[in-house]
Amino acid sequence: MVANYYFTKFVISFDGLHFNKQKGKYIIMENLITLENVSKTYGNKCVLDNINLKIVRGQNLAIIGDNGTGKSTLLRIIAGLSSLSSGKRILCTNGDKLKIGYVPDRFPKLNFTPYEYIYYMAKIEGFSQTYIDKCSSELFQTFNINLMKDTWIKYLSKGTIQKVAVIQAFMSKPDILLLDEPLSGQDNKSQKKFIDILQKFKTEESCIVLACHEMNLVDKLTDEVITIEDGKIISNIHNKDNDYGNMLIRFKVCEGFDASMIKKFNGLLNIVENGQLVSVLINKHYSDIAISKLLQMGCSIASVNEDNL
Repeated sequence: MVANYYFTKFVISFDGLHFNKQKGKYIIMENLITLENVSKTYGNKCVLDNINLKIVRGQNLAIIGDNGTGKSTLLRIIAGLSSLSSGKRILCTNGDKLKIGYVPDRFPKLNFTPYEYIYYMAKIEGFSQTYIDKCSSELFQTFNINLMKDTWIKYLSKGTIQKVAVIQAFMSKPDILLLDEPLSGQDNKSQKKFIDILQKFKTEESCIVLACHEMNLVDKLTDEVITIEDGKIISNIHNKDNDYGNMLIRFKVCEGFDASMIKKFNGLLNIVENGQLVSVLINKHYSDIAISKLLQMGCSIASVNEDNL
């Protein structure tokens, strides 16, 4: 379910300046959460391995990677919902409380209506009736689910339930908003609307961290992208606004090569086969994962360029 967590703030920590494109000015990068050498294992399986990451105010971070690479686990650790097998999770910020809004990929189908759920969660947090009515009414209208606010959640579609979860998180005005596959279950029109809403949320001095596959969401919302493979961060791209584009990877295949495996790569835009030489055009943010997989498959990388087929 959606959860909001409050932590005592005990340190002010700065990490330079960050240019906020929407506000047109530099803001101090205030560290909110720092992960140091964090690992997480379940039984004999290592899900996250030696993760080092800073979550800062004003940052909009995307976590990308294939299914099962540890993205959701990393979000839960950032939220404080999952214990660490090793390493440290450090809260580094000023004031009395750090508020975290966490929206999981799967939300329970409750015997509450959206309005009832929002109302009770807001009351638990101590919000006034006036604020609840005003804010919930605006958000139900914004997310275009006003006609469904009195329908039991268990009867709503996955995409609509996801919107209810996000509305509850928005009402809390979190310092950090964590979203796990937020576009899951939504049609193209709803996805566009959702992205527009999140872009407006970015104007606040908060932080968005999202795990997703949709590159349109990554490109429009985030300024930093980390790529996870086999529980490890294999790339970290900062100032993403200056780093759009695709990568053209040319490689030689070995005997018995199965081209169908390439077609399953995330971010793949095109593929051209010419005997033993194959060229793939792939979104830049997935290029490191693609190269790693090609090498594991026994391929020989001939060239990597920013280009078009």
